[in-house]
Order: sequence, then structure tokens, then C-alpha cells
Amino acid sequence: MSKTYNWGILAPGNIAGKFVSELKEVENAVVLAVGSRDIKRSVDFAAIHGIERSYGSYEELVADPDLDIIYVASPHTFHAEHTILCLNHKKAVLCEKAFGMNAEEVKMMIQSARENQTFLMEAFFTPHQPSYQEARKILDSGILGEIKHIQGWFGFNRSPYNPNSRLINPELGGSALLDIGLYLMFDVLYFLGQPSRMEAFADLTPQKIDLSVSVAMEFEGGKSAHIFASILSDAGVGTDLLCEKGVLRLRRINAIEQTLEILLPGEAIRIVEFEKSSCGLKLEAIEVMKCLENNQLESTVMSLHNSLQLIENLDQVRQKTGINC
Repeated sequence: MSKTYNWGILAPGNIAGKFVSELKEVENAVVLAVGSRDIKRSVDFAAIHGIERSYGSYEELVADPDLDIIYVASPHTFHAEHTILCLNHKKAVLCEKAFGMNAEEVKMMIQSARENQTFLMEAFFTPHQPSYQEARKILDSGILGEIKHIQGWFGFNRSPYNPNSRLINPELGGSALLDIGLYLMFDVLYFLGQPSRMEAFADLTPQKIDLSVSVAMEFEGGKSAHIFASILSDAGVGTDLLCEKGVLRLRRINAIEQTLEILLPGEAIRIVEFEKSSCGLKLEAIEVMKCLENNQLESTVMSLHNSLQLIENLDQVRQKTGINC
């Protein structure tokens, strides 16, 4: 890249800290400013991460003329508002998942990006990862044949749950589906496309926020998928692609520790490992800067169509289960 891009961080929370730590590894990226509604949080975050400028409001942050890109890391319920604020100030935006609270919000965000002729992408890390790109290559090679079924799960144990936790707070977009289940839904859409039929079930709190959610999907040609997400089951995370001639397993411990396993009848399991330095959240940032370098208003790796399709399917799950978020 020929240019250095200045980044601003909107909302200095936990995920923003992880993102900034990785962004420091990226050439041509400088984290120049951070903004919060609480100036102390902004100043403290800047001190921890060596950031030059601190702002006590989001309006001050987006008005900084030296910023090229803003990473939006506020709670889910504010993503649309804060993304549109940035776009209206002609700042390219990388917005954390869940992109918006529903399809209507996501459509508003996309419309704003197009009206402002400004770059927008959801910070959805999986399609950028070498494990997903290698999985595509393996499937395209034909050695496994067609996918017949996808089984995906993502779970950690927060039992007994705290009723005040962000994970189940409707005012902050709390939901097992919106926090972790969306990764599994993305996997299904990424590898199989749009389902023709869906059934869903959820374990709900009295406020109708999902602690666990299970979704069964049917596709043209007899293909199927089942996903399960939970904050009450210490299941880890995995996706199995059951194919005509074998199985492809996607595994990760965290954002930088990823493997693929290829199972073919009569053969030893082949394990593909990836260098930690080639994985992680920083790949989202690299994609944004690459797109800006090429004068693109959206990514082909994680397109706005991908984001809209994902939220539309999550909306359908919530409609079928009565999840209130």
C-alpha cells in the first residue's frame, strides 16, 4: 500500500482493545484517535494503547479531519446510529458485528454509505481468515464432492447467568444468536447459500432473550444444516462440512488459532495448520485499507449483500422463536 491510513476507535470496550492490539501489527495503519461518551474511558484507553488523541464524544471523533477510517465498537443497539454518524462525515467505516439490530437498520446503513459514496464493511472476521479461504479451495478442488450437510456449534458457559449481563441485556442487543450464533449462520450461508426452509427453537429468559438457540435448515437438492449457539453450554466452536466423499472440519480456539481437518475414507486425518501471524482481526483492517487503495466502496470478501443476507436470516430465526432483541 502506498498510503498510511489513520484509524479512529469509536467506543473503547473489550473488543476494541483486541482490535487495536492487532492493528499495531499492520503496516500502513495508525490508530490516531479514540472517542467515548466518557472522556475518562477515552483517556485511559488511549494511555493503555499509546493513542495520540482522546475525545469525550463521538461527534468530536468523527469531526477529526485527519481520520480516514473509524472502527465502530459500540453495543449492537447503537451500530446503525454510530455508523451513519461516521458516514455522514465521510469517514470509511468498519462496524462490529452484529452489523445492525435488524434488516431495516442494515438497509439504512447501506443506503447511507451509498448516498455518501463512502466505504462500509461489517467487521465479520471469518471470511478473511486463511482457514476459510483454504476450505473454499479444498471444496472447489472436488476431492470431497458436494456438501450434503453442515453441523455447526458455538457455546460457552455463563451459568448461572447474570440478568444484568450485556449478553442478555435487550438494551445492548444481548442474545446468544446475535453474539455468537451469527457466526454459525454465516458459515451456512457461506458454504451452502440461502436455505429454502427453516425451523428454529430457543431457550428464553423471562424477557425473551435467548440463552441457547437451535436452527435446522433445508436447501435445494436435499442438502441440510443444523446450528446450535449457547451461553449455557461449554461446547467450544466448530463447523463440520459433511460431503459426498468425506468431511471437512473447521476449528478455532480463538481468532488467531485455527485449523482445518480433512477426513477421507481409508486415509489418515490431514490437519492443516495456519501461522498465528496470518490470522486474526487485523485481516479485516487490511481488507478495508486494500479496498480504499483500490477506490472500492465495499469489499468482495465481506460484501454489504453478505451482511444484509445474514441479518435477514437472523431476523427469520427471531421471528420463529420469539426472541425479543
